[in-house]
Amino acid sequence: MGIIRRLILLFYIPAVLTVLAICAGVCLKLIPEKLWQSELQFLIARDETLIAIAIMTVAGVILWTAVFSRSKSTDLTAASGTIHLEVGKPGEVKVAVNAIIGVVERTAITISGVRDASAAVYKQSGDMPIKIRLAIVLSQGFSAPKVSEAAVAAVDEALLTTLQLPKVPVEVTVEEVTHAILERDKRVV
Repeated sequence: MGIIRRLILLFYIPAVLTVLAICAGVCLKLIPEKLWQSELQFLIARDETLIAIAIMTVAGVILWTAVFSRSKSTDLTAASGTIHLEVGKPGEVKVAVNAIIGVVERTAITISGVRDASAAVYKQSGDMPIKIRLAIVLSQGFSAPKVSEAAVAAVDEALLTTLQLPKVPVEVTVEEVTHAILERDKRVV
């Protein structure tokens, strides 16, 4: 829900609750009949009442359309625990989300131009139950589109080879461009 709808909701809900409280008072005979009738006649005679009704109607329609609108961010929820890969005769095959993240991050870091990588796995609906968001730190002098394309291809291949997951959607975000020197060949013996 956007900021405009939230602001409308901020004023709409108290107004509706006030009207409901007054109606409840009238129905329960807590508000004397002469009082609410005279106040109602006063409100009907005012031009501001018509304006308030129009504003409340427009606000109600805007909030009602929010029920039917869908945003991209609500489709994804962070995955945790394990994910079912296959259910068959030998049994269930499950893989931990951390294992998927590990495969993705280790694969991405091997791409030339990727200084650092961090991944997150999200649940989604459809044929593929997961989506991966990969955040990379790009080394200066490398093309972001080419490195991103290479990272997606490498991650696709690694997930297919290791986990038999074909065509997992991978969204790459370049979080930072660094000029730090890559030190890949250092090994501890």
